[in-house]
Amino acid sequence: MKDNYAAGQSWVDLGTYENQDGTRAFFAFPYKADVKSLAWYVPENFEDAGYQVPQTMEELKALSEQIVADGETPWCIGLGSGGATGWPATDWVEDMMLRTQSPEVYDQWVTNEIPFNDERIVAAIEEFGAFARNDDYVDGGAGAVASTDFRDSPKGLFAVPPKCYMHRQASFIPSFFPEGTQLGRDADFFYLPAYADRDLGKPVLGAGTVFAITKESEVARAFIEFLKTPIAHEIWMAQAGFLTPHKGVNPEAYANDALRKQGEILTSATTFRFDGSDLMPGKIGAGAFWTGMIDYVGGKSAGDVAGDIQKEWDAIK
Repeated sequence: MKDNYAAGQSWVDLGTYENQDGTRAFFAFPYKADVKSLAWYVPENFEDAGYQVPQTMEELKALSEQIVADGETPWCIGLGSGGATGWPATDWVEDMMLRTQSPEVYDQWVTNEIPFNDERIVAAIEEFGAFARNDDYVDGGAGAVASTDFRDSPKGLFAVPPKCYMHRQASFIPSFFPEGTQLGRDADFFYLPAYADRDLGKPVLGAGTVFAITKESEVARAFIEFLKTPIAHEIWMAQAGFLTPHKGVNPEAYANDALRKQGEILTSATTFRFDGSDLMPGKIGAGAFWTGMIDYVGGKSAGDVAGDIQKEWDAIK
């Protein structure tokens, strides 16, 4: 896996766990990945306005400022999701953690080895706030972020004139684009870039599945051996709904250009990290973190929100 997967050590770490005697060993083989570090846009809107796809976080922030200076709104952001309201903000914060801190700090945050209110986590929350709490940056103003459903939030990209020019969301979001939207023509995406002035490579946030042997057998071992081969990936690549960081696959096997581009983001990544909130205890990652982000976009300070989340974590230890 180190040799054949892009950001190979990241995937080895993801599949490594302690066994019964406390020894760490590789148990879970990653197969099928999802990409979350994406920003969506309408190419025609960019072309009409003379905007270029940003290659660095500095350029992304400069583009956001330019759009505001042009009298337009750069972002659509929605955190509404019924009982799960707030979760899209956790993805934002996780992406910002990977762009401001080392992968090791990200891992320590996820396990609470460092507290949630550590100044580095607070700074990452504020990086998200630089976009979401700026009335000039968000369609409807900062007050609309919490109440806008995440499924409705990308619709502003397709309004005439556009209500926003960019939308940060995972690879699944085209399911909520207007019917008939053709990716690559009517809508496209770019990698949510890293900072040029920080030596953190090209981190990618995502999710996915891992395969593990629960009952030892020759057939189970043979199946894992099959999953290691490029053809095991290419078969599903051709059917759509599948991405892989395997560097040995033929990218032409992807069912469409959009998947091919997302696959290239995976194979050019220097670090991959799994969705942090999904790795946290449920009461935190699917509870206090969600509600804390709603409090934050509502005006509470990042430090106070992070402190409240840490108190919740302390209470379940």
